[in-house]
Amino acid sequence: MIQFRRPTARAALVSTLSEEILRRSETHPFPIASEHELCRRFQISRVTVRLALGDLENRGLIFRKHGKGTFAHGRSTQVHRDVGFLMKQPQAAEHRPIAEMIRGAQTVMAPLRAAISLLSRSPEEWRPEVAGNLVGVVIVPEGVTDKDLEVLRDRKVPYILSGISPLSGPRIDLGERDAAKAQTEKLLNLGHRQFALLSGYDASLDAVKKEGIYEAFRAAGIDPASVPEFTAGGDEKTILQAVRNLLQLRPRPTAVVAFDDGLASTLSYIARRQENLKLPDDLSVVGFHDWSYLHYVEPSLCTVSFKFFEAGQRAAEMLNRVAFTGQALTDIAFEPTYRDGESTGPVPKTS
Repeated sequence: MIQFRRPTARAALVSTLSEEILRRSETHPFPIASEHELCRRFQISRVTVRLALGDLENRGLIFRKHGKGTFAHGRSTQVHRDVGFLMKQPQAAEHRPIAEMIRGAQTVMAPLRAAISLLSRSPEEWRPEVAGNLVGVVIVPEGVTDKDLEVLRDRKVPYILSGISPLSGPRIDLGERDAAKAQTEKLLNLGHRQFALLSGYDASLDAVKKEGIYEAFRAAGIDPASVPEFTAGGDEKTILQAVRNLLQLRPRPTAVVAFDDGLASTLSYIARRQENLKLPDDLSVVGFHDWSYLHYVEPSLCTVSFKFFEAGQRAAEMLNRVAFTGQALTDIAFEPTYRDGESTGPVPKTS
């Protein structure tokens, strides 16, 4: 039986006062209860109250004026540190999902007069002032190790992982695994059994989707190892070659799971214009990410969107709150949004 320790009186006071201060809308500093009043309200000793107030002062929530009392910083004077994004692969910031997450975090940090720090080096290589200036870190898992997380924990830098990975810790779950499973099940329910995968959008994002796809295959009695996968990462030439190689398979697949709408739209174009195939009569295609600039692709793609922008906002808000309150970080979960298009249909009768 697991036994949970109750928070100490000091920690409970810090948590309660932090929440009360953060809920206030005052822009400028305002007084809080005296030590005597806090002792009476919480039925704790004056020593405990003073220690808790010291914690709040160290976190930048309050300050004391000799002979005048204790004051909480208003919203315009609270001291906020930066939010870091740890990406061992710097090019990850060029991918729209990560860029959207960063943009979402920026909308939270800018009004607080704080910034987003993009970090590509291992935490053990950071200068002391780098870690000291961070309220916390959002981690893009690719290339990050358990040792990196251990260094962050030793330095008491809170972190949250973006997506599903073998790494341990609180995470942002955008629902990509479940969405990939659902997209694959959609094709299976239409009778498709000859599949191909078109991956290469982003290694960490692809890995999460692949778990859901494989789960759907196994449930349908299909060995994932028997499904050909074409990696289309890299420049335009590489993408086009991967698409052409996929379409040259014999027997040709009746359904393709493309790991991004950009890949799906390229596949659709080559299939229709160069191979004289009709979608979905000859080939069914599903994609991911529902990028608005592809809404006019014909036929419209069956796709699913993820709340990357909102994830960045929520992560930044949580890291800031944790820095002030000392509370533990928790998982952040989102439900994906599906968009039914016209790129899927039943298995061709000739298949």
